[in-house]
Amino acid sequence: MGRRRRPENAWMPPHVARYNGGYRVRKTGVPTKHLAGPDASKSEVWTAYERWQAGQTEKEFTVADLVELYFASPQYTKYLKPSTQKDYLRYAKKIIAVFGEMQPDAITSPLVQMFMDSRGANHPATANRERTLLGILMKWGKARGFVSIEDPTKAVRPFPESPGGRYVQDEEYKAFWNWLGERGHLMHQCAMEIAYLCAARQQDVLALTRHHIQKDGLLITQAKTGKQQIKLWTTTLRRAVDTALAGNTNAKIQTAYIIRGRTGQGYTRTGFNAVWQREQRAALAAGIIKERFRFHDLKIKAASDFEGDVKHFTGHKTTSMAERYNRTPDRVVPLNRGGESDEKKNDE
Repeated sequence: MGRRRRPENAWMPPHVARYNGGYRVRKTGVPTKHLAGPDASKSEVWTAYERWQAGQTEKEFTVADLVELYFASPQYTKYLKPSTQKDYLRYAKKIIAVFGEMQPDAITSPLVQMFMDSRGANHPATANRERTLLGILMKWGKARGFVSIEDPTKAVRPFPESPGGRYVQDEEYKAFWNWLGERGHLMHQCAMEIAYLCAARQQDVLALTRHHIQKDGLLITQAKTGKQQIKLWTTTLRRAVDTALAGNTNAKIQTAYIIRGRTGQGYTRTGFNAVWQREQRAALAAGIIKERFRFHDLKIKAASDFEGDVKHFTGHKTTSMAERYNRTPDRVVPLNRGGESDEKKNDE
């Protein structure tokens, strides 16, 4: 039995409620629908409701409706990080363009395979992400009664993907680091050093504040996994942090961020990347570097240069994930055809 309405709302149609924008329908399993403005009369609200109800009886539930419901759910709004939400919105555009007018139960594995074959011809990585999101939508919908069939994406294999990015050579790193300094980008220099020395992602470096400076080292929290690590102080790490803190001290606003823009505020990823990409292009044109590299490639360089337990160093959950960042060849002792070790031969 539903919750009893207040007396002043008893005149409203079923599932209709007031909100800041006026009156809307909120019904489980159906997208929320605005009916009328806040100044609408009772008869106008009822007329709008009857018009909406007539449309509901004619309209079939589609994949576009499923997407809208998922994006309004806590599974999307509450439990996903903003960067993931942004990615899902981008992937959903293609899903809606291809499957939007279909009923979810009409999607079959062959249809998904045809989509993957077409989409993956030019964009295999993006096709994989869109397939993953479609699977998430179908499983989410089945658990809530919007979908009856099993996930049709399970039978469709994703395209193989090679690890992105590349290893940055020492001379490239030093050349671009010096270039940034000559161009007055002190904070980008410091961010480079911290990212490389700590094998840290860009968003984790930009999120660092004075509160992350510990007695033993620098506390880094991985936004992607929630993993926390204290990177113990070394001379170079301490110098990078202190140099950043000593910069931009003339800004009127002084925030707690370690990496700060000219106004004293922390960098947004968009603002930081705008400078990074511009200086990469300029350095390439000036012959300072021979090939551009991403900021994230500094983590690849760190994992590749580190001698020891790479998984522990990078904070990955599995060794296989950590090894994806290691781009240096393994050093392996070959078989000795004569059966005697080099050490024994040398002793003789």
